[in-house]
Amino acid sequence: MRTPVLTVFPEWAAMRDPRNCPTQIHPPRGISRSHPTMMQIGDLAVRAGVSTRTIRYYEELGMIEPQERTDRGFRRYSDDQERRLEIIQGLKALGFELERIRELFSLKDRVETGGDLARAMTEVLVGHQAEIDRKISHYEEMKENNARGIEVLNSCLCCTIKVFERDCHSCEMYCSHAEVPALVESVIFRP
Repeated sequence: MRTPVLTVFPEWAAMRDPRNCPTQIHPPRGISRSHPTMMQIGDLAVRAGVSTRTIRYYEELGMIEPQERTDRGFRRYSDDQERRLEIIQGLKALGFELERIRELFSLKDRVETGGDLARAMTEVLVGHQAEIDRKISHYEEMKENNARGIEVLNSCLCCTIKVFERDCHSCEMYCSHAEVPALVESVIFRP
């Protein structure tokens, strides 16, 4: 499976106007495609900062495949597979699930033109943006809940009653709070 040229060289993706696009696309200076560096799975894992197990898992998912196999069955990888691993790790860091990343890699196989690809990619990114907004909302709620817990606990800092002798639910400080987060309740709850 070949890595899309626009993925390998992001600066080419910026060329939106067909009149500005070169008729032949060549790798940037200093990058030779005629003699790729070949490496075994362990070397690729070290260079890409992942485990060999992760690489094999990505192979099972169809997200990466060896450039070649030796006569003895050893996997051999090139710089293209290393770049693909970097892309996968980068997308994971942005919150993309592996299934979505696999879908992104296959987009080019389901469209005919660059415009179709841009529309399909935009659709994916709009969906991802909505997912990010949902997560932000969830984290904001968690942050507010956490802040309420800190507020409740700060009012308890002066408590000198032994842990197993206390009854927080009858404490004036505790009762002064309209709402006590479940996290705080979980620690003081006594059946």
